[in-house]
Amino acid sequence: MDTNWRWNGQRITVITVMLAFGFLPLHAQYRPVPHRTVERGEIPIDRPGFYGEQGATYVMTNDIVSDRSGIFLGKDVTLDLNGYTLTFAEGNYTHIPNSGFERGSEDWDLTKAPGAEIKNTKDVHVFMGDKLLSLKKGDEVVSDYVHLPIANRSYYAMCGITGHHFRDMEGDLANEMKISLFVEDEAGNSVKVTTAYQDGSKVSAPVERKSSRLGGGFIIAHLNNLPSGKYRVRIRADTDCLIDEVDIRPAMDVGVGIVEQTHPFGHYDHLYEIRHSAFFDYTEDVITGQPIQDIPVVKEKGTVTIKNGIIRSGVNGVQSWGIQSTANDAKIIIDNVKVINQGINATAVDVPQALITECTFEVDNPFLINRHGAQFYAVDLRGDAPSEVSHSEFIGGQGCLVFKGKYSSIHHNRFVNKQMVTNHYSIMAIGDSSYIFENDIEPDIGSGIEVYVHRGMEIFNNRITIESSPPTCEYGSEEYSVAAIRIADYRAEPGSPRSAADNKVYNNKIHVTARDFPEFEEYVPMAWAFFYSASGGDNYIFGNEIHVNHQDPGSKADAAAFYICGGPNGYGGQFYNNKIFTNVPAAWIATRYGGTAHTEVYNNTIIRSPDAPGDLKPYRMGWRNCNSCYAENVVFRSNTYEGMDFGIEMTDQNHSFEVFHTLEVLVTNGSGARLPDKLISIKNNSGEIVKEGRTDEQGAWEVELQELYFGEGEKVSRNPYLVTCENVSQQIDILRNQTITIRIK
Repeated sequence: MDTNWRWNGQRITVITVMLAFGFLPLHAQYRPVPHRTVERGEIPIDRPGFYGEQGATYVMTNDIVSDRSGIFLGKDVTLDLNGYTLTFAEGNYTHIPNSGFERGSEDWDLTKAPGAEIKNTKDVHVFMGDKLLSLKKGDEVVSDYVHLPIANRSYYAMCGITGHHFRDMEGDLANEMKISLFVEDEAGNSVKVTTAYQDGSKVSAPVERKSSRLGGGFIIAHLNNLPSGKYRVRIRADTDCLIDEVDIRPAMDVGVGIVEQTHPFGHYDHLYEIRHSAFFDYTEDVITGQPIQDIPVVKEKGTVTIKNGIIRSGVNGVQSWGIQSTANDAKIIIDNVKVINQGINATAVDVPQALITECTFEVDNPFLINRHGAQFYAVDLRGDAPSEVSHSEFIGGQGCLVFKGKYSSIHHNRFVNKQMVTNHYSIMAIGDSSYIFENDIEPDIGSGIEVYVHRGMEIFNNRITIESSPPTCEYGSEEYSVAAIRIADYRAEPGSPRSAADNKVYNNKIHVTARDFPEFEEYVPMAWAFFYSASGGDNYIFGNEIHVNHQDPGSKADAAAFYICGGPNGYGGQFYNNKIFTNVPAAWIATRYGGTAHTEVYNNTIIRSPDAPGDLKPYRMGWRNCNSCYAENVVFRSNTYEGMDFGIEMTDQNHSFEVFHTLEVLVTNGSGARLPDKLISIKNNSGEIVKEGRTDEQGAWEVELQELYFGEGEKVSRNPYLVTCENVSQQIDILRNQTITIRIK
């Protein structure tokens, strides 16, 4: 289905047409459908397999269960689930007993670990459950056995490792925790596995002296071509470390697969190099990525449609996908499908491009092997072609949706993120010139939308509600932010191809609730409506309604509507025509995260909440513990303040800014009638004429006047001004937006 047309060079989409005629419904989700009779010309299916007849419609006639991957589809095929459930990776798999130490040291051999201690995560380091195991360098611990029922398939032996908080490493990532992971068979012998990958053969088990990257994760050993039987895991601490969730799980299973070629990667190194893995166990030739003989190969443009049923994982596994495609030119149409997946790196959909409508994605993925990189979201649309996602519901995941195609449309969806790793937003927007609108974004934990080093997007008419996050694995003894919307390019040079620029964010309704977690004394929770860390070009934040409610004002927790910190060079964004209700300063300009330059804040209405202190100031500026965290050439223009006056909580750094207000001059005659076309002049406090103009047909003239300039530690006031019309003058101090009347007799 082609949803893009052009008219006089402009993009016109189905969405544009529907918006124009006003008949888009609210967000929906998967709805069960009754089973139907297979029609003439359709092909009934009742078991897992390879279904590749081009153009065919395959219709399920019963629930289907597979002990590994489920169904593989060919070019231009339709799979009608017909109200049934396809269950993949249902193979009587079990887990290592007490894999997460929730029952203390039960089922573990600690005889070679004199330094081993069971600790509470809340006391030492947040991770996955309530307990973890603390080890000293040189300690070795051995799990109980787990039975692997299916031979000659991929499993991951895995061990969670918290890593250090960033500050604890003193800025040197080489100081990370390290472990070695060994797998032993029923006789207690160490298993050595050498695996052929696309980039060559590697020892995939054991893995030795490995660490997670910043933020914690998992060390994994890839097992394959092993007989079924009992296996266990031995962990050696190569440094002092904290470990959790040690297991052997089925890996790299797929509910429905569409294959152009396989991506035969899956080693520990590959996951930390952010190599894409797909269909490893179905590879005939690892060098070319040729799949095994019976799998249909999908090349060139076309579609594959999946509709009307449920796809679910039968196991709490690792690195699995409900639907996965490597067919770069095939659009995957997913209509009225519910995908349920579970486990580490669990993903519902991983395809280059898609048209997704009326679906539900439920992903129980408590953590990632490697949180770095924009992958292993609940839905990953990773190709360059445009995608459309609408009327669907996303529950859980480490991030709900990432899309990379230009001109994509994401609308009328509901997102409930359960983010425990850094930078995995409800929506990660990496497709230039895309639209994100009319979504409800309500993370249980975490953030809303991030635009990262991309351009020309429009984000509008969304409803976003966020709350301060409790400590995470990566940030537990320092500050950590959540944001409704973030725009970031990490100090890109103006005009750089890595800039985030020309994005428009408007007409959104945002609620921010901030709170402290006083039981974590070193943790600083922060919550923002907009987290702006871009400098490569201007972005436009306007017409939004923002509510900031800090439940613990005066605590170490921070909150604001605008958190502006792209760096003291480049462009600092334009923030205008927004309406903000707040009980703390509405904007922090130049923050602990960085300074800012050329930020413009204008025509906003900032309203003090009834519970806010009477001396509340609308702005905060600077962070004295950072030499570059100052504001340069910031402009405040014609903002309206209700329940407060203009003011800044400001550090003594080298800030520079200007403040302007709007003056409206009404000219009347002696009886009060408005006089058009009257010349008005304004002189500053040096007697120089700075503005001249004439009244309009309503006898009014509007002008912006500078109240003050601040630079090099000094404030220079431009007040008073002298306003003259004909022979009548009036002296004013411009301290806020105001209206005066000049009466000419």
